[in-house]
Amino acid sequence: MRRLAYSLATVLVAGSVLGTAGVASAGIHAKPVITATQVTFTIPASPAGVWRLAITTYPPPTQRLGETLGQSGTLTLAVPQTSTCSFQADVKVQAGGVGPFVLYSSSKAVVPGCGQSGTGQRLTPGYWKNHETATTALLPQSLGGYTVSTFAQAQAVFDAMKCSDAVDCLAGHLLAAQLDVANGSSICISGVIFQANELLTKLGYAGPASYTVTPSERAQALSFEQALDNYTNDSTSTSC
Repeated sequence: MRRLAYSLATVLVAGSVLGTAGVASAGIHAKPVITATQVTFTIPASPAGVWRLAITTYPPPTQRLGETLGQSGTLTLAVPQTSTCSFQADVKVQAGGVGPFVLYSSSKAVVPGCGQSGTGQRLTPGYWKNHETATTALLPQSLGGYTVSTFAQAQAVFDAMKCSDAVDCLAGHLLAAQLDVANGSSICISGVIFQANELLTKLGYAGPASYTVTPSERAQALSFEQALDNYTNDSTSTSC
């Protein structure tokens, strides 16, 4: 068996020893493809394992805008609207489903008109709260680590969105925006949706309740909430 020399720890992948610092150094690999509306990567047959596709702004300081995992098929992420439309997409693999994720390949691209896809009408939290059939058809939706599976749960999230509690406020506006996107409205907000979900996960959101947060966390929650509120009140535009 041919061995490749690396100074770092190694993982066994498809008969070769690959450095955990970079699977990409073992050969020429397919890269993720970035367009104005989506980034895609088709998972190769080898090595087997868990694959992760992530998109960030570029150049640094970077901001995470999306991430998805899979073991086969094609990984896809929506490309959101940003001021520069300049992105980096990274693919990492966890060989055999254990150990660290190792860089496989990456791409950088500037894609004018980014995120401006989807012309469905944007609807407010009040609409989704009062239209059971429409809301139920688009469930489940995840808010951080909390899954909204029923209309009763969705109503409870919307009922709790009094912004004296920044976390509950954010959850309600996030749910409405996710329902809008699922209903065919613009994907321009997808970066904010991802970041808001990350914040709710960090704060341990588990449905409507009273949450204790730091001043900076409160400010961040309300900043995301405002962006989501602006989005759901902007009718049919493809832009944010």
